[in-house]
Amino acid sequence: MKRAICTLLLAALLGSASGALAADGPMLTAEDLAELQPAYEAFLDELEDLIVEKGLLADDQREAWRMYQLGDFFQNGGYGMIAAMYTPDLLVYARDVDSLVSLSCQTGAGLLELQTMRGYTPLDSALPGLLLEVSLSDAEGMPVPCRFRFTATQGSFLAWDALGARYAEVGISLINDGRPVYWSNPPLTSDELAQPPVITLEILGDSDDEALAAATLTLTPSGTGWRVEDGALK
Repeated sequence: MKRAICTLLLAALLGSASGALAADGPMLTAEDLAELQPAYEAFLDELEDLIVEKGLLADDQREAWRMYQLGDFFQNGGYGMIAAMYTPDLLVYARDVDSLVSLSCQTGAGLLELQTMRGYTPLDSALPGLLLEVSLSDAEGMPVPCRFRFTATQGSFLAWDALGARYAEVGISLINDGRPVYWSNPPLTSDELAQPPVITLEILGDSDDEALAAATLTLTPSGTGWRVEDGALK
């Protein structure tokens, strides 16, 4: 039964992807991927159980496997691979920069959580920038509705423009409710890469002038792009 569900879900995904590819060119857009994500995650739920059952994935590697598959899905514009072949410790051979990573830090307003990519290189990604999706939860783990201000020391943010149906550059600062945004910077010189970009995340109160708490995300220069280390959010 699980195999049949996986097959049907994969067929649905590939059918949707084929339409997007034919309409928009050789790569799926960020919007295409966001539309496919619920079906893709449902497919991963079934596939994960199946490959653990078959001995292709250790039970304690479930989370790492899922984060890699989601990251690879976004980073490579839908052209990623499904890492389910029989290779012991397969994730050791995968590029960790293609993995989605979840970071968190405790603030005075609650637990701030951030989902982003382990790495981002402008010349080697289908994404318009480094994915940033934030949320806040209380001591009981319940979500807290709020607004966030993103500010960067360099580069710029991109947010979804519903009118233009595309991601548009909005500058070095923006405010939203936690929905995904992207940070981007063109390839820099070696001198500029020596200065790590810092993104400040503020949790806002009733007005834009009232910051209840803040955290910073420091990006590590890596080749022609940036890397997000485990302790980058503080």
